[in-house]
Amino acid sequence: AEIAVPVRHELAAWVEQAGGRMAASLSTSLVRRTQRLRDLARALPRPDALVEGPRQRLDVLGDRLGPALIAGVQRRRVRLSDVSGTLRPAILTRQMRNEHLRLTAMSDRLAPALARIAARRREQLDARVARFAPRLLVQDTEQARARFDAVRGRLQATGTHQIEQLRARLDAMDRLRETLSYKATLARGYAVVRGGGEIVTTRAAAETATALEIEFADGRLKLGGTTQRKAKSKPPEQGSLF
Repeated sequence: AEIAVPVRHELAAWVEQAGGRMAASLSTSLVRRTQRLRDLARALPRPDALVEGPRQRLDVLGDRLGPALIAGVQRRRVRLSDVSGTLRPAILTRQMRNEHLRLTAMSDRLAPALARIAARRREQLDARVARFAPRLLVQDTEQARARFDAVRGRLQATGTHQIEQLRARLDAMDRLRETLSYKATLARGYAVVRGGGEIVTTRAAAETATALEIEFADGRLKLGGTTQRKAKSKPPEQGSLF
């Protein structure tokens, strides 16, 4: 039991040592972070230095604001005086009378101008209506139909001629193919021998092939495997009787 269960005093001492180490580690970490914070704080500028520049600009702008407002108001007062000097009732009445006379003169010229424009547009419309007579439209339609029929006839003739030429060329090529094909040779009594999917051209290849296929003009004939003929052995010599 003493071996299996640790001693209480040893456990208490170990816990006390662990607590001391943990407290020391925590204290060291706090001191290190405090020093780091102080170093960063020394790198930052002072609040007064940050606010000093904007405060100076604000003071300068505040000093310039009053004179600028006064100068702006004076300029606008001068412009208003210049404009109000021309806005007299007599001047306005004279300007209105001049504009009324100008509009009256323009209205007097407007009616004849509108009449001339309307007459010219009517003449143009009459001329276009005369050109678009039904008889002329029918004549133009018939002419266009005749041209279309002529073009369609030429196209049909050209297409038929081209098709005939292509058919003739195709027939000639087919005849050439039949002439160059080996099947014409088969029709004259020859045959094609194949063994194992390949053409056999020698006797040795035919003897070694497992199966033969002979192609005639009217079909193919398959033959079984060929066996090589064994060489005849010499008869045994008769022994001596003596």
